[in-house]
Amino acid sequence: MKRFEMMELRAAVAYSVAGGQALHLHTLNMGHPLFRRYPVIAHLLDQDMARLQGTALKLGVKVIKVEKIGTPEQHVDLCGAPFDRAKTMCNAPELELGV
Repeated sequence: MKRFEMMELRAAVAYSVAGGQALHLHTLNMGHPLFRRYPVIAHLLDQDMARLQGTALKLGVKVIKVEKIGTPEQHVDLCGAPFDRAKTMCNAPELELGV
């Protein structure tokens, strides 16, 4: 998993399309009620549906809802503890992640 900041959406999508798993951090939550208390949230982008869902499960996402299925922006929204775990995973070598 590789971390991408707010202004790096295109790079995050490209990384995902090339076969990687991207964590794109952003602050534009458009007032979504689930994320009101979180100033920064993230999209976990991945073109491999099984890997995307598996990673979300490992991160502790209780209800896995994949957004924009079948597009280059296919992702799961992250906030709270799963988001914190994902940020930690970004610091680990990919070989240790089993991803």
